[in-house]
Amino acid sequence: MTFAWVVLACLLSIALLDQPLALALKARVDGDWQGFWRVLTALGSGWPWYTLGLATWGVCRWREARSRWPDSSARWAARARATAFLLAGLALSGVLVTALKALFGRLRPVWLFREGEYGFAPLSFEWAANSFPSGHSQTIWAAMTALMLIFPRHWPTWVTLGILVAASRLFLTVHYLSDVLMGSLIGIATVVLLARWARRRGHDIRLGNPR
Repeated sequence: MTFAWVVLACLLSIALLDQPLALALKARVDGDWQGFWRVLTALGSGWPWYTLGLATWGVCRWREARSRWPDSSARWAARARATAFLLAGLALSGVLVTALKALFGRLRPVWLFREGEYGFAPLSFEWAANSFPSGHSQTIWAAMTALMLIFPRHWPTWVTLGILVAASRLFLTVHYLSDVLMGSLIGIATVVLLARWARRRGHDIRLGNPR
């Protein structure tokens, strides 16, 4: 049901909101705020998450193998499993978003600003025509949803970061609202479905406790 509502919101945004919102933000977001949003948006890039995740997973497996006591080995194994879960959520949602970008071929806002063009060029592989869905929004929400499941106690921090980074794509006017909504949905939904799959097989990914 949630998926259907978000899809409906995306369709309404494409028809009614995307163009006027992008033009309004382009006219009002000045240089100082641009710098602020550029710092935040970097958190939505995939490579830092994959680099940190793979390094963490490797350290955890190394510590697990070197642990002399069963309790210590089990703790490191749990950490490695949780890290692998985060990486899987990022990768699966990332593959889906990449495929959808090429399939839809949506023109980025730069086309609207420079040429007055707004629409889709299906089966396009150019950066300026791969706006839908937002990859940064997918990445940050996949990571933040995974962290909410792994460390539930700190969920307000994860939610805040997810909202800010996804919003940065709007304020930098590199994506439309519907791009951000769909990218965020794909990141969240993929990780939630992956978590359900893991739990059905008896894998507990939580490392922290809820409040």
